[in-house]
Amino acid sequence: MAGLATLTHRGPDDNNLIELGNTLLGHCRLSIIDLSGGKQPMQDATGNLTITFGGEIYNYRELRAELEKKGSSFRTHSDTEVILEAYRTWGYGCVTKFDGMFAFGIWDNKREELFLARDRFGEKPLYYARVGEEIIFASEIKAILATGLVTSKLDMVSLDNYLALSYVPPWRSIYEGILPLPPAHYAVVKNGIMTKTQYWKLRRKSVPLSFEEAADAVREMMQKSVKSRLVADVEVGTFLSGGIDSSIVTALAQQATAPKKIRTFSAGFEDFINELPYAKEIAERYGTEHTAMDLRVDLKQAFTDVTRYFDEPFADSSNVPTHLLSEFTRTAVTVALSGDGGDELFYGYGHYRSYWRLSLRHRITESIRARFSDHPAYLIKFFRPHERKELWRDPSPIENSWAPYLDLQEAETRLQKMQLVDLQLTLPGDILPKVDRASMMHSLEVRAPFLYHELVELAFNLPDEYKTNRDHGKLVLARAFKDYIPPEFFTRKKQGFGAPIQHWLRKKEMLPLLDTITEPSARLAVLMRPEYIRTIAEKFKAGDNTQARKVWSLFSLEMWLRTHPEIVLK
Repeated sequence: MAGLATLTHRGPDDNNLIELGNTLLGHCRLSIIDLSGGKQPMQDATGNLTITFGGEIYNYRELRAELEKKGSSFRTHSDTEVILEAYRTWGYGCVTKFDGMFAFGIWDNKREELFLARDRFGEKPLYYARVGEEIIFASEIKAILATGLVTSKLDMVSLDNYLALSYVPPWRSIYEGILPLPPAHYAVVKNGIMTKTQYWKLRRKSVPLSFEEAADAVREMMQKSVKSRLVADVEVGTFLSGGIDSSIVTALAQQATAPKKIRTFSAGFEDFINELPYAKEIAERYGTEHTAMDLRVDLKQAFTDVTRYFDEPFADSSNVPTHLLSEFTRTAVTVALSGDGGDELFYGYGHYRSYWRLSLRHRITESIRARFSDHPAYLIKFFRPHERKELWRDPSPIENSWAPYLDLQEAETRLQKMQLVDLQLTLPGDILPKVDRASMMHSLEVRAPFLYHELVELAFNLPDEYKTNRDHGKLVLARAFKDYIPPEFFTRKKQGFGAPIQHWLRKKEMLPLLDTITEPSARLAVLMRPEYIRTIAEKFKAGDNTQARKVWSLFSLEMWLRTHPEIVLK
């Protein structure tokens, strides 16, 4: 019960436990579909199968109709019951039928086995820990720790990964003995043995479409995806940043819900990162019910709140504005659509164009390397290996390559390799955990229409030149939505949602917090060399803004350690 109590923010509407012999399943519910009939944990009519499930199955109505033709009957109108019947009918392969974001566990009493599954991209979290022959699983690490059966001892390799990336990669957790079930995997636990299986991956295949045909296909798939992600028995809105991807999602959502006005929500950072005028332009163009906020808040409190809530250290500074936007949005709606995934699908990030600007000879050389090299093509690192060697008191945890964890065999070009790294590392390690934690912190469900798996498969197999050139990315997306979005949106410099950390770190209320990383009592000092940290901090204070991200990374880590005093440091 202690573990379940830590998850009430994810599901404030109901909670329940069910004991099945030696198996205990619990659930905290955020009611979105079938508000009265979707209570969990849910059992099938025979009492043999019991499920606890987080997320949404967007095609559950179509699957329900298919299952009814096969003889299934239903007692509720929920997508949860559809998962149970799909498992009963198709077994482990049921996950390949689902279009959705999900993490669930099904206890099969006859087989005496536990079936765990997670969606293709890692939108919904699922962590587990082994304690003898027992398995504990939960949506968040804090629930596992609350059982008292697993110690909160840091995994030093994971911490080294954090120092390199600004987040813990999606195949690890920050704690020894706790691991995530990877995206696109299911696991079967029987007699204390867990067997994991990957049920989906991107594969190269021929897509003989002209540029115009590809644009039409992208538009049609996005229309289908947005429409399916609007299905709910509660009000749905959209995050509208004023960027390309959220503008497209908003335009399609309003088109699908007309004449009803969809609620849209935007946030800006004073004069630093502020696309509110562009968001307003899209809102007025489509007649949405728009609300905007300028993030002039108690920064110290906001940062402390989000750091305390996150189960792992996290230095992507956009977690704070995402938390604030989610809190703001939740006052009006229960579900919001976002533009996450658009940059990964259509080469929206600057590193794609950086490669394109190489000379033709260099591009050919890089493409050959991409075919035969096992090393990731693109990784953003905060601290390089030699810097981490100076930073650590004991440099033994340093991990220099993530190649063993990445499957890049389907990439034929360097750009495709970059895309797979983004889809396998950045998206499930940084972007999606940030959005999930920052939104569910306020009981807000966020859905990402760009992560419709058939759209991802199409985008991956389109030629590189359909997606980027020397100057701009998202070329085929721009063509697909040329009649929806003003053309200047596609040529404007990308801003993103990252916080202005150079400014933030120099704010009056933040300076005392910043000094914590150099104090003798700093928890970082147990693991890292204080003199190296002091050198970085002093360079930043003297005006060297190239140190800002490193300072933010160390500062975020120190504050995370202080807000989690139970953590065991070596």
